[in-house]
Amino acid sequence: MTTSYVNAATVNVGTSRDPNNGAQVLIAEQKGFFEAAGLDVSVKYFPSGGDLMSAFVGGSIDYGSSGAIPILTVRARPFPLKVIAQMSDISGAQHLIVKEGTKSLDELKGKKIGVMLGTASEAFYKVIIEKYELDADSLTVVNMDPTDMTTAFIRGDVEAIVLWEPVATNARKLGKGKTLISATNDYRGATPEAKRIYGDHSLLFANEKTIESQPEVASAMIEALKKASEFIQNNRDEAVAIMAKTYVLQPHEMNAILDMNKYSLEISDQLISDLEVLTDFLVTSKRIKKETDPRQMIDTSVLKKVDAALVTCSGC
Repeated sequence: MTTSYVNAATVNVGTSRDPNNGAQVLIAEQKGFFEAAGLDVSVKYFPSGGDLMSAFVGGSIDYGSSGAIPILTVRARPFPLKVIAQMSDISGAQHLIVKEGTKSLDELKGKKIGVMLGTASEAFYKVIIEKYELDADSLTVVNMDPTDMTTAFIRGDVEAIVLWEPVATNARKLGKGKTLISATNDYRGATPEAKRIYGDHSLLFANEKTIESQPEVASAMIEALKKASEFIQNNRDEAVAIMAKTYVLQPHEMNAILDMNKYSLEISDQLISDLEVLTDFLVTSKRIKKETDPRQMIDTSVLKKVDAALVTCSGC
């Protein structure tokens, strides 16, 4: 059922131009789901989570959709940020990319690996080191952003890169590379082996005051994005066409990324567990000074009002 919210002011929604964080926002905008919920939405795209969070803290963004690490970092300042829904489980979109001829992790010893410090790239890299019992001292980490990673990988300046989709797709294609390890699959053998070693999520967030002052707008946002999630699941071909055009990917590439991500607003125990692990990473790497309980930044009241079945975490 669609609820109409009359006379809602323009809502500024920020996200990135990629299918991990912005898929439902794009679909809701293109298919008129925001408008159907009575919202006048202005979507603003940012080149990075850091840029989005700066705009959010500055007050020019009302709602945002971003990966978990920028959100946890801002929350720890502290800042009155509240997560009101998951957007997607993007764990499968995190990749270790190597050259096509590389068959094992041992071949990376003594080589340079592109990693973006302070982000999911570094968090996933450290998990690879731990889970596969690698000698970190035998690898040389080069700190660079995703664009520079791709360029360096193409040139052969680095032997491997750790990054996320859709940049990973372009790096494989342009740099004659392949995924050796993802956060959910091990590709070293003849066939991929399902192996979840790292969890990351895209989350919908807003300022606590924004939610409290306009609860009907928050509900409308959830309704519109829930419709977008259902559209992606039930109208795959059309969703792929819309996203492939916007994200400048081939339909088969877009299809592959949709297979990696799980689009759902559900707030689950898995989500909270993964956020706890990411919080530990931020503390141990000294990105934040004080560990905070991820549960304290999650407000399930709006999601429960729209669809209580989407709140499955214990004690939420």
